[in-house]
Amino acid sequence: MNPSTLFAVALLSLALVLTGCNRSGGGEATKTPPHSEEPSAHREAEGQHAEHSDEHADHEEGGHREGVVEFPLESQQQAKLEVVAVETRPVAEVFTTTGEFEANADRLAHVKPVMAGRVTRVARSVGDRVGAGDTLAVIQSGELGDAQAAYLEAQSNVAGAQEAVERQRRLFADDLTARKEVVSAENALRVARIDLEKARHRLQALGMSADRIRTLARTHELDSTLPLRAPLAGVIISRHLTLGETVDPASPEPAFVIIDTRHLWVNANLYEKDLASVRVGQAADISTPAYPGRTFRGKVSLISPVLDPETRTAKARIEVSNPDGLLKPEMFANASIRTSTQRSAAIPAKALLQDKGETFVFVQTGESTFEKRDVGVGPAAGGLVPVLSGLKEGERVVTDGAFTLKAELLKESFGEHHH
Repeated sequence: MNPSTLFAVALLSLALVLTGCNRSGGGEATKTPPHSEEPSAHREAEGQHAEHSDEHADHEEGGHREGVVEFPLESQQQAKLEVVAVETRPVAEVFTTTGEFEANADRLAHVKPVMAGRVTRVARSVGDRVGAGDTLAVIQSGELGDAQAAYLEAQSNVAGAQEAVERQRRLFADDLTARKEVVSAENALRVARIDLEKARHRLQALGMSADRIRTLARTHELDSTLPLRAPLAGVIISRHLTLGETVDPASPEPAFVIIDTRHLWVNANLYEKDLASVRVGQAADISTPAYPGRTFRGKVSLISPVLDPETRTAKARIEVSNPDGLLKPEMFANASIRTSTQRSAAIPAKALLQDKGETFVFVQTGESTFEKRDVGVGPAAGGLVPVLSGLKEGERVVTDGAFTLKAELLKESFGEHHH
């Protein structure tokens, strides 16, 4: 190789070395210095903090969502909360209507004297509760005295006729009289006994007891006073006699009116379209504005055979037991007649709450979490209401203690919740 060629190769090699050095130095120059990594770490920390803040915000929002109550187990026990599951149960279909309470005509008595006389004693007044047979008033009557005298006279006639028969029989046995005299005496005795029986029935009709009649027959002492007695147990609702007054059975007003308030009727209104669904024997729940929240049990005993031509309604008579005497005739009544039974998702009626015209319940969504839930329900019957909307079978609703949750929800709405 000549010197010129060697020199060219040397120059090329030097150029390649210089180029490699420049590239190596340039790479180091572009590296990020150690302190330049801090902004990236700072940005990552800020991101984590922001994420944590969002999670905290979500927790705050979830813990106090509208309509949700956080109620710890201890508080649940103190409030005696009870929870039941929505279940499919037999639920009565109910027909609702209105009516009025009235006295049970089968347990109503108009008490009148059976004879004219003067009131010598008034024993009871309006509002008094009486038992069957209790004395209401005492009346003295000349008619009763005459009837007692007639009875004693008839008794004496029977005794005389009996003696005559015995005498005629002795005479006939001794051949001292004819047979026809015995027959005549026996006939007279039969007539006397008939007269005595008529006189006894007359005393019974005037109100004398069998014991008093027997006493009269034994002592022969007249007693023209007669107690006016209650024919049934009940309450006196009217009285039309005073001490010393003369009373007459022909008077249009009864001396006393007594009703047995333990058994009342409700006359419920039925329109033509309702007649097919209501039948005798169906159970009914009765309520009245006088006792809010209380229900009285009854049963349909009669459906009127004709419609009122003006209102186009019939009456369903519902017999209602009233042992405490709380219900009064003429009270307004709401009647829920159980017309049939179907299976439906249902909850106890006591689980329902009302607020501003809305019906809702509290549904347990967690161990200590309860959600207010608007629901649609049918008419209550037998303590149950069919669920029409807002709940699914198996969900758990609060029955006892629901008002406590309502109060807690109200406090939270005013910002009185606690962390």
